[in-house]
Amino acid sequence: MTNLLLITFFLCFSFLTWYRFHWGLYLLFLLLPTYLIRFKIGLLPTNMLEVILGIITVAWILNYRNTIISKVKKLAQTYPYLFIGYGVFILAATISIFSSTNIISAAGKWKAFYAEPFILFLILTTSIEKKEQLNNILLALIGSGIATGILAIYQQFTGWMVPYSFWENNQSYRVTGWYGFPNGVGHFLAPMVPVAIYLVKDKWAKISNQKEKILEWSKFLLGSLMFPLAILGSIFAKSSAALIGIIAAIGIVLLYHKKIRWWIIGFGTAAFIGLLILPSNNPIKQELLMQNRSGQIRINMWQETISFISDKPLLGAGIGDYKNEIIPYRTTAKIEVFHHPHNLFLTMWVNLGILGLIGFVWLIVWFYKTTIFDTNYKNKQEKNKAVLACITMTVFLVMGLVDSPYIKNDLALFFWLPIAITVLKKHLSTSESLPSVKSSLQQ
Repeated sequence: MTNLLLITFFLCFSFLTWYRFHWGLYLLFLLLPTYLIRFKIGLLPTNMLEVILGIITVAWILNYRNTIISKVKKLAQTYPYLFIGYGVFILAATISIFSSTNIISAAGKWKAFYAEPFILFLILTTSIEKKEQLNNILLALIGSGIATGILAIYQQFTGWMVPYSFWENNQSYRVTGWYGFPNGVGHFLAPMVPVAIYLVKDKWAKISNQKEKILEWSKFLLGSLMFPLAILGSIFAKSSAALIGIIAAIGIVLLYHKKIRWWIIGFGTAAFIGLLILPSNNPIKQELLMQNRSGQIRINMWQETISFISDKPLLGAGIGDYKNEIIPYRTTAKIEVFHHPHNLFLTMWVNLGILGLIGFVWLIVWFYKTTIFDTNYKNKQEKNKAVLACITMTVFLVMGLVDSPYIKNDLALFFWLPIAITVLKKHLSTSESLPSVKSSLQQ
């Protein structure tokens, strides 16, 4: 029965994507958590999200076949350092497949975390032509976040779908959403906050200037709903990294307002000083300064990882082999062996080696150089998109200081969205659009 439902869905989705390509993209972002629906096609393990992206990729190739090569060449010429950075990144990931002890598993992770996100980036940057199409993608993303937030709140009061391991101690009870682990909720919801801020601001401007307001009001309310759901979902998941990421997002947004910038800086400085003078047993201080049990576990994990990296700095552990390779370096057997070292940069290093870390840092440096220092904006809309991209990426990196919010199928795709927005912002903020290659049925 399940197979029949999946086949029916994929057939309907293929039909929709062929005739309304961008609707397929909207549904992709709405259905990001569907990577959790796993199955096999023959002997090949895959998941629902991966098949959705595969269908979109085929439709993209067929519908844009006349201009894909020229558009990608133009992108590479316009943003050479982005493509060089990704080239280093994917080369390191490819090498790391063969340095892994399980090549088949490593190849699957290579496809999901390092190849498919860039394919989606290319699809977005060569097919999105209008600002409203980008806004619809963001709205679909918000829809996915709202569903996740509602589920997290429902779980807080019912425990539905929460694994028993998070029920055992009432003091450590944490919601898990669809994911089966608490941080999955926070990692997904926190980057939704800058997206929601952008949509609310954009829709409010339209509401103020248009007579027809019902649709724009609906979108405005959906964006507004994302704020409490993201905060409550992260609180109930007890995801400190996500909450700090949300605070960072709001703080950066406020810093862009010149009238209150110094007030925000002053408030932040006062809050930091206040944190330092709190008693040493204050739970907030212990959490933020990593003095509690969770923080000490992470510090211990980082020390073990650094010891491992010092022995194997060039190749690391190989994709997906960290859990096995770190065992000889462990200093305590009381803590479970985690899949990743709970730091985004260490995760890249142990998975991809030093070359992969260089490629990843290169991409990050290029991104911030392009969003922050390239301030020759033609209008306010272009600036708003740059701010959206910058803050969304910052939330990922803030969470990445104490977690690995990339090594998940949905988050890897989400991570490349602000990079795509950075490339698209100039085309979508002016009357100039990328030339359309759509058939008349898709117009």
